[in-house]
Amino acid sequence: MQPARRTIATAQNFTIGILELVGEGSDKPLLVCLPGGSYTAEYFDVAEHSLLRRAAAHGFDVVALDRPNYGASDALAPDATTFARNAEIIDDAIAQLWAQRGCPYPGVVLIGHSIGGAVAIHLAAQRSRGWPLLGISISGISELSPAPVVDAWRAIPPGAPVDFTNEQRRAYMYGPDGSFAPEVIEHAAIAAAPIPLAELHEIIGGWLEDIPHMGPRVAVPVQYALPEFDQLWVVSPERVEAFANRFANAPMVDAILARGVGHNLDHHADSDTWHARQLAFAQECVLVAATSHTTSTP
Repeated sequence: MQPARRTIATAQNFTIGILELVGEGSDKPLLVCLPGGSYTAEYFDVAEHSLLRRAAAHGFDVVALDRPNYGASDALAPDATTFARNAEIIDDAIAQLWAQRGCPYPGVVLIGHSIGGAVAIHLAAQRSRGWPLLGISISGISELSPAPVVDAWRAIPPGAPVDFTNEQRRAYMYGPDGSFAPEVIEHAAIAAAPIPLAELHEIIGGWLEDIPHMGPRVAVPVQYALPEFDQLWVVSPERVEAFANRFANAPMVDAILARGVGHNLDHHADSDTWHARQLAFAQECVLVAATSHTTSTP
């Protein structure tokens, strides 16, 4: 099962790159995956840790997107590179996918990692979409970064996007030795890309102002995981609870401190456990929508 690469054009003629696999069950929600900063859609298809292949093997149709400025997607000007603008463009892209596929699914579940999770929250907080949202599964996102991380992002001089080295990715995005296979960072290089500086600035700036207002606007189930060894966020059970409490109006919030993994929890030795939880959550979202009429529809 090899994911297929193609592009789609939004109604505003913005090109979005996608990586997709087709399962066999239209009774399941369509999964749409949003990678974090410095990664393309291939983040979700790293060797031995592919959420796309696992999802398709369990009957899901699954699509991972290149966010704007990444992979085969069009670029945005620096002043337009915001999480909100990402959400607007991806909203339109999902509407195109929904229409192309003839709407055979009960709805869409968004899966967002890191900045992709922030964008998923922006999407869920919107009140108008051309497709039905059933729930969001987000990881590697919070609202309190360690001071050294904040200082590091602020110290980067303006100019070209930031291209992390493998050593920097090891330091920031992975857990302790033994929590992942040593070769996984090389395998994940298929997804590595420069990150616009605007994204690094927003995650320690505007994002912190937005989440208190957006969280209560999310009216679909939320699944949330903060990795135990995430170097980009301050981690504790209290931080997990505080972030989960932002979603006061969600019909269901499943929040965990993901033990034994670093920021890129999808690439760690225990990734199968997390992916299984995500697929189970996606199915649960269908049941919640059917029994409580909480689906966020157009």
